[in-house]
Amino acid sequence: MRKLKRILSLVLTSCIFIGMGSDIKAQAQTVEEIAKLEIRVNGKGTVIVDDGYSKYSLEDKDVLRANATVNSDLKLTVTPNDGYLIASVSGVDSQAGESGNSRIYDVSTKSDGTFIDVNFEKETKEEVNNEIKEETKDEVKEEKEDNNKSEISNDIEKELTEEIIINKYNDGIKMEENLIEARKKLATEKNLLDQVDENFFLTEEYLSNKSSADLMDEGVLILLNSLTNDEIKEFLTETNSNDEFIIRQSLIESRLFKRDLISNRFSFLNTRESLVVGNRGAITEYYNGYAHTAPLLSINGKQAFCVMFEMKDPSSGTIATNKRLANNDMLRKILYYGYNGPGTGGISSSWSSNQNLLMIATTQAASKANGHASYSLGNDFYNYVSGLATPPSGFKVYVVTTNGGATQDLAYWEFEQKGRLQISKESADPSITNGNNSYSLVGAEYGVYSNSSATNRVGTLTIGSNGWSNEIELDAGAYYIKETKAPKGYYLDKTTYPITVSAGSKATKTLKDKPKVDPIGILLRKVDADTGANRPQGSGSLADAHFTLKFYSGEYGDGVNPADLGKSPTRTWVVKTDNDGYTELNDSYKVSGDPFWYNELGRPTMPSGTLTIQETKAPVGYKINPEIFVKKIVPGITDNVSTYNEPIIKEDSLNFVIKKVQSGTSTLIPNAKFRHTKPDGSTEELTTGSNGEVIIRGLTQGTHRIVETQAPEGYEVNRNEFVFEVKSDNTIKVISNTTNMGMSYSTFEGDGILTVNDDVKPFSIRLTKVNDKGAILEGAEFTLYSDSACNNAIETQVSDGNGNLKFKNLRPGTRYYMKETKAPEGYRIPVDIFGRVHVYEIYAESTPVNNVFNYYIDGVKYTSNDTDSSKDVYLAGTKDDREVNMKVVNIIGMKLPKTGSWLMIPILLVGVGLMSYSVFSSKKKIKGDKGE
Repeated sequence: MRKLKRILSLVLTSCIFIGMGSDIKAQAQTVEEIAKLEIRVNGKGTVIVDDGYSKYSLEDKDVLRANATVNSDLKLTVTPNDGYLIASVSGVDSQAGESGNSRIYDVSTKSDGTFIDVNFEKETKEEVNNEIKEETKDEVKEEKEDNNKSEISNDIEKELTEEIIINKYNDGIKMEENLIEARKKLATEKNLLDQVDENFFLTEEYLSNKSSADLMDEGVLILLNSLTNDEIKEFLTETNSNDEFIIRQSLIESRLFKRDLISNRFSFLNTRESLVVGNRGAITEYYNGYAHTAPLLSINGKQAFCVMFEMKDPSSGTIATNKRLANNDMLRKILYYGYNGPGTGGISSSWSSNQNLLMIATTQAASKANGHASYSLGNDFYNYVSGLATPPSGFKVYVVTTNGGATQDLAYWEFEQKGRLQISKESADPSITNGNNSYSLVGAEYGVYSNSSATNRVGTLTIGSNGWSNEIELDAGAYYIKETKAPKGYYLDKTTYPITVSAGSKATKTLKDKPKVDPIGILLRKVDADTGANRPQGSGSLADAHFTLKFYSGEYGDGVNPADLGKSPTRTWVVKTDNDGYTELNDSYKVSGDPFWYNELGRPTMPSGTLTIQETKAPVGYKINPEIFVKKIVPGITDNVSTYNEPIIKEDSLNFVIKKVQSGTSTLIPNAKFRHTKPDGSTEELTTGSNGEVIIRGLTQGTHRIVETQAPEGYEVNRNEFVFEVKSDNTIKVISNTTNMGMSYSTFEGDGILTVNDDVKPFSIRLTKVNDKGAILEGAEFTLYSDSACNNAIETQVSDGNGNLKFKNLRPGTRYYMKETKAPEGYRIPVDIFGRVHVYEIYAESTPVNNVFNYYIDGVKYTSNDTDSSKDVYLAGTKDDREVNMKVVNIIGMKLPKTGSWLMIPILLVGVGLMSYSVFSSKKKIKGDKGE
């Protein structure tokens, strides 16, 4: 018997575990229906997630996390921004297709979670180039190779042309790679690599043992670091002055000068009797297929020429001796008409057009006239000069000996003149130039000519720091002065002025130059920052914006505001804009300030200097632009032509942004309507766009009122009015108190931002009470609670004759709990095996703008698509009146309701039978033990 009991107990236990296992398995299956979904986006692009009901847009750094039903189908559309590409998409099932530059992927959510990473990266130039077809690339490559070969061939040819190399040297171009290679090649060919420096120029040691003739004969002139055109011009300026300082400076700058010898070797500088040689280096030029060279020499700063061309040149600092007057007529002619000579202006242009060539020709011809070596260049000039008139008797040529005859003799000239000439210089408008270091008369240069057409130049006058030029001596007679180089900040004076020089006296003349100015017209243009046009937005205006202009005389760096350096402005003005946003340097636009400058045409103008522009009063409907614009005024070389470029100043309109969002979320709501009452009492209707925003641009001054008039379907209208004021300084002052108004206010860069929250409309629960035969049960009472313990009742409803009851005004996002609190007549409230009444948990989430309404009954999710009324749970109504329908069944003739498994009834019957049997058996055994 005990064995039978054990078997029955085992059977009972197994049945109970089977029943429990069935419930656990069912619950596990329910849990597995929900899985994690996570989508991350990195880089510049957009990912659209479509779950069949709604679409979600993700951008850079966005992360979408959600619980999704397993095996839900999603579609991802991945689109990079311009200039970017799709680097990788991980965690997707497959690519479904492409549309333009977008890729489309199909995704099915998995029970163990679905994790997707989308990465965009910037498109590189190499990747763009890879899109070129291979055959096109080959054609381009072949074309470039042909061009490169042609250019390389031309470059090699130029590198091998001695004339081109010498011309580059004269222009100061010596260190180009092809020039260095050419020197290296020639030094190698001439076996002179140990006689050149690191740049392949001949060393001083090598040159000290060579004459100009030697270098020409050896054909190594491209290895000579000859003087440039600018250096020759500098020498020419120096040799036009007898100023002892120029002589001293020339010596100090010479390559052989040593600072430690100033006090002894050059003590002669204190006496005018000493004759000091200056050697500035060599000049090289090309003539009739052959390169020529000659040294650039001076005696006490005056131009000198070697007259023994085949001998070595004396170095700078050499003391010349044995000064003697040369009676050689050809030598006098050559120096008179030659380079830098008094008669140079009267020779043929074929000779005077190239001063470098003329200098070398003068040297070679002077050597020939002195009975020494010459070359074709010197011979040609010698023959040309021989037919010219004899120089005036006052033109003297002197010859000196250098180094006791170890180096060649030098010849130089002096012209005994009978009058002197000097000019002074003034500004034509001191009100502009005084105190302005952008203007300086120093350096103004005038040519002195012997003819009225100003072609035969006989001297140069250069203005010094005292406003006077150097003094030059001339033969008595009529001369003409013309400016050849304008001083800093002035226009070149193109007038030719006559002047007479008398013997034994000094002729003077005061000349004036007009300062350069900029006849500025339009000072600035204002445009709307958003549109870029000179038309205002909304109720704003571009007129009557005030700008403070500050002008600073002098020179400052580009973009430097002199005020930052503690400088005070020279003049200040306040100007205003017109209706088109323009303002001019004109009295009709001036609000206040100093007088304007005017040019000779009566137009307002601006000198050289720096102008700062700052907005100090914004026009109606716009914010002040705080930027200080710094404009450097640099007049052009042409008189009365403006070079000023007016700044385009962008005006940021004063705006008010209304953002419409769903309460408690960041979901933006489009198509919400608002009424805007303006300060003048007029109104306008505003509608939020697809981004949930509407912007009022160019706000006028005064009081404004904002109120919502219509909400989209599914939302309740926020009836609260928001009031604000635009003050006289175009700033916004909030008047309304937004507390408990479902609104929030913030600012961004001076603009007002009002966020208006709309509540989602409530939903209701409609419950139908029936028995398991389908009969309607009237009088069933259900109570709705706010807590799961069912201690806080909200309301109670009783089913009507149709078995229906309804709970209204339930809020999405709030959890509700419902249970039966009174059964219909003839029925008991269903309980579980533990005697507990079932409590229903009800929760809904709603986003009407996205067509989302999800509701949960005891954790089971239903959506807005669950509308089949034949089912026990379904949704009815519109976005404005959502109604969740539930059917609750009572079982006839059973004290305990049917629960989660059909096995519970036989399990309980078997259990009762076993218990009865056990009790009966126990009693029987007890009686037997007592002997009954």
